[in-house]
Amino acid sequence: MFGHAGAKVLVFPTREGRFFEYEQLGLVASLADKLSAGHLQLYCIEGLAADSLYGFHRHPAERIRRHAALEDYILHEVLPLMAAKNPHDCTIVHGCSLGAFQAARLVFRHPHLFRKLVAFSGRCD
Repeated sequence: MFGHAGAKVLVFPTREGRFFEYEQLGLVASLADKLSAGHLQLYCIEGLAADSLYGFHRHPAERIRRHAALEDYILHEVLPLMAAKNPHDCTIVHGCSLGAFQAARLVFRHPHLFRKLVAFSGRCD
């Protein structure tokens, strides 16, 4: 989690990324002024690509179950945590690459929970 107030941003990593990817790439630092001013608060999560959609070592049904478990975790643990820590009424979902797909899929399935979607280079069909 980065920032103390402002619009809440749920951040999905790329396919090979981890929850600390945005910090490693310098994106958190590039948003430092918005984070310190209380305009944005980032919640960077694991995408679990290797255990779900790209877990080719698993049976396809198990890969989908793992992806559904991630969505359930976000809906029942991550979003309530975000709401408890920050009462701001705007929740944004963001991701790049596979993270963009995961972000878009979440918003399209639960549009009532989010105000904005920011998806960069998402692979959609």
